[in-house]
Amino acid sequence: MEKKTISKRAVRQVLRDYGAEYKRHWGYALTSFVLPALGAILVSFVPPLFIARIVNMIARGDSVTLSTVGHLIALFALSWLLGEILWRIGIHFLIKLESEGGRHLGKKAFERLARRDYDFYANNFVGSLTKKASSFSRGFEVFTDTLSFNIVTNTFPLVFATIILWRFSPVIPLALIAALACTIAIAIPIVRGRSKLVAERHEAGSRVAGRLSDAITNILAIKSFAKENQEEETYSKYIDDYIFKFKRAANYQNKRFDGIMSPIYVATNTLGLLAAVYFSQTLGLAAGSMIIVFSYYSNITRVFWEINRIYRHIESSISEAAEFTELTIDPPNVIDVKDARTLSVSQAAIDFKGINFRYNVEGKDDVYFLRDFNLTIRSGERVGLVGPSGGGKTTITKLLLRFIEINSGAILIDGQDISKVTQQSLREAIAYVPQEPLLFHRSLFENIAYGDETASKEDVINAARLARADEFIQELPQGYDTLVGERGVKLSGGQRQRVAIARAILKKSPILVLDEATSALDSESEKYIQEGLRELMKDKTALVIAHRLSTIKHLDRIIVLEKGNIVQDGTHEQLIREKGLYAKLWSHQSGEFLEE
Repeated sequence: MEKKTISKRAVRQVLRDYGAEYKRHWGYALTSFVLPALGAILVSFVPPLFIARIVNMIARGDSVTLSTVGHLIALFALSWLLGEILWRIGIHFLIKLESEGGRHLGKKAFERLARRDYDFYANNFVGSLTKKASSFSRGFEVFTDTLSFNIVTNTFPLVFATIILWRFSPVIPLALIAALACTIAIAIPIVRGRSKLVAERHEAGSRVAGRLSDAITNILAIKSFAKENQEEETYSKYIDDYIFKFKRAANYQNKRFDGIMSPIYVATNTLGLLAAVYFSQTLGLAAGSMIIVFSYYSNITRVFWEINRIYRHIESSISEAAEFTELTIDPPNVIDVKDARTLSVSQAAIDFKGINFRYNVEGKDDVYFLRDFNLTIRSGERVGLVGPSGGGKTTITKLLLRFIEINSGAILIDGQDISKVTQQSLREAIAYVPQEPLLFHRSLFENIAYGDETASKEDVINAARLARADEFIQELPQGYDTLVGERGVKLSGGQRQRVAIARAILKKSPILVLDEATSALDSESEKYIQEGLRELMKDKTALVIAHRLSTIKHLDRIIVLEKGNIVQDGTHEQLIREKGLYAKLWSHQSGEFLEE
């Protein structure tokens, strides 16, 4: 299994992202960090001062009655109550900070994913991406909680205790700070030793999520090939790997950190008690002062036990968020140039000029798939692309849509280089129907209306009728309100394609790209849908990929591709008469399906 390391720049980027949220909501951040810390002082460090005064009165033999100590008891209660109030107010603003920050970071995570290029999704598991994107925003909550409750809330009381103890003797707070520094010096190397184990555990968890998502997405293939046992066995190995790494990190924590810090924690509190007794004798401190010294020592040294939790929470939140940032920290392979213009389409003429393109295949970086490729498609021309698999048909459409980037040359639409225009305006000008219809787990109405968010119900129904989708939609119990399931699983392949075609009809873009858009239709359904496709291609420049040659034989022009080269160009009748590759493919058809 591949191991991935998290770079320092990814960690720094996470800290910048989180810091930006504190700056954006600085009022919430200030109150959520400061008020709980002040509350902790009033609850845990101020009351011992009043208790000490009462103890001193008892030790001196003074009269202890409600009239003599009532005001101290009242101050004790008031301090504690005010501390609780400040604590609750701080938490109220902490919730606001984490809610608003989490909301913005969640949107930022989606934006960064949405802006990635086509190859990014081909190289990453959906489940793993989902887990990592969620961790990016969720980590902000853990990180902020730790800052507020464990770091700031321990730092402010330490300063307060130092000031109070300094009044008795500078030696007392200096001894406390020295003990704290020594303990931290011992703890940090041990905790850092756990970092690598935690990172490996996180990566193993992401692989588990990715494998599970991949299996669920392809459950039909698993069942149809009767591979349940094989998949269960493979998934078990991923689970076992995660559990092994989880236990290794947990055992390191239990044996190395807790095994060392537990005695230190006991020792520091014992030394605190000895210091309280010693200083009360040597400095002549009152009995109540001894209570203050020991109380402060025990409260401050509690942070020794929390060092691991603090470090673990900080480390976990940052490393999990950095796993996501690591994926998105580099710019996508396909980006808009600075000052990119909006594509303006009037004629929808397309020109591929001197295109050189190679796929990034290890060991074959110097091998071009397309070399000096040229193709001109006139305005309103309907062009079919055909040829054996690997000929370059889908590559050409991906380049036109800028899902992938050319190495050199230019692709022009109405004379405008598409690399100089925004990707959004380019794709808004193209209606794309892929071989595998892309449907959301939403209603049929929403899926079709995705082509035009301003479309009315009548527009959606009309598009569905042209695509021959309305007839099966009307038979469904909930009609257009029917949820199609994840990736349209509740529909047949042909139904999904008709919905995708209806969406493209509704988009009304000047350029149309059909990539095997009728491959899942039976012959009768295809016959019905041809009318819809003719309507769809009317007054558009169309690029149609098909293995079923009946889809393209009536087009204005057919381009035959083989190994990235145009080997024939003409109408169906012309190419049949030439008796070249196209005629050979035609003769090898069965029911007009192309045999590879």
